Amino acid sequence: MRSPALAAVVLVVFEAALSAAAPGQELGPLDHLDRGLAALEAKKPEQAATELALAAVELPGEPEVSYALAKALALSGDSAGAIRMLGRVVAMGYGAGAATDPAFASLTGLAGFRALAPKIAENEKPIVASAPSFTIPEPDLIPEGIAWDPKTRTLFVSSLAKHKIVAIAPDGAVRDFVPPGRDGLPLVLGMKVDGEGRSLWACTAEGDPAEGTNAARRSYLFRFDLATGKTLGKIPSPEGGKHLFNDLALASGGDAYLTDSEEGSVYRLRAGADAVERLLPAGSFIYPNGIALSDDGRLLYIAHAAGIAVRDLSTGALFPLSAPDDVSLAGIDGLSFRRGALIGVQNGTRPHRVTLFALTPALDRVTGARVLERGNPLFDIPTTGAVAGDAYFFMANTQLRALGPGGVVKEPEKRKPVVILKLDLPR
Repeated sequence: MRSPALAAVVLVVFEAALSAAAPGQELGPLDHLDRGLAALEAKKPEQAATELALAAVELPGEPEVSYALAKALALSGDSAGAIRMLGRVVAMGYGAGAATDPAFASLTGLAGFRALAPKIAENEKPIVASAPSFTIPEPDLIPEGIAWDPKTRTLFVSSLAKHKIVAIAPDGAVRDFVPPGRDGLPLVLGMKVDGEGRSLWACTAEGDPAEGTNAARRSYLFRFDLATGKTLGKIPSPEGGKHLFNDLALASGGDAYLTDSEEGSVYRLRAGADAVERLLPAGSFIYPNGIALSDDGRLLYIAHAAGIAVRDLSTGALFPLSAPDDVSLAGIDGLSFRRGALIGVQNGTRPHRVTLFALTPALDRVTGARVLERGNPLFDIPTTGAVAGDAYFFMANTQLRALGPGGVVKEPEKRKPVVILKLDLPR
């Protein structure tokens, strides 16, 4: 088990991709992060600082890495370095709890640390702009994905634990849209509605979620009829290896693009095809997750452990989405594009939040970020959201950490009904 500060279910955020490198393999940033956290736990701050600094080089916008590095530097006696690193974290809107963190006890009398105190206090305050909109009275649902059908104003919510998809009508009525396990439906993750084709696409994966990245698994892209829930298609991942189709984006021409979190790749399903093809090779990213298309269908945004990558579908160019130093693109699960901006559910960093990222007119660079929701008391691992005009629907409490071995929900008596929050978006 990893540090509680970073431990999470493998299907949710990149932090779940932490695993030791196999003998003989070159260490990656997550391996250095894992080693650094272990060294911190073992009270070896100098060793922790070395490992975490290596991780931070490749994960510069990841506040959890920078925060851990700041702790290691403070504990090893590098006060200036610790304050500088903590300042970076605080500027990105994080650092809650730093003022009372024992690791920073040696810094409390320093002017640089005191200067950060007001911003730390501000970052600790919840931002609650949403309101509960719907409730799913199934505490053991353990949902992951959500999709919106503008024609019928219906929300669809996927279930990891029950291997099904539920539909929520405008009046709040909840029903099974696809019953548990029908046509071999396994764990259900990200989903998107194809309004023109009147179908619902869903990413799914076989296997035991509690086994994480050590388990071989196969994934499928399902397609369902929106009117009946009937299965229209079931496209498998390639044979062999470990696959986790996590989320997808649909182009107006009918092509589908989907992330494979375990393989570290992106696949494309061409319109009318019966097999997926790799758009980006295995190992392109560390745990790619959320994915979104610009409205013109030209740019594909791929959220992964180190930030967001952009694939220009017209030229084939692939480049990182740059952002100001005070903007973190890390820890994004669900990703949506709306009116020249991106909306991300950041559950790989603490506190969990929903953030709007403004883009340049060319849509190729982040110019700033606005936190729309942060630290809502209802939060228990929000994952993905769905844009519905000027509103954003997202799940407050997926309760993903309750999903145990064999898909059994731990301590079911402690689970709560799933709350869907509605957030009014800037016009």
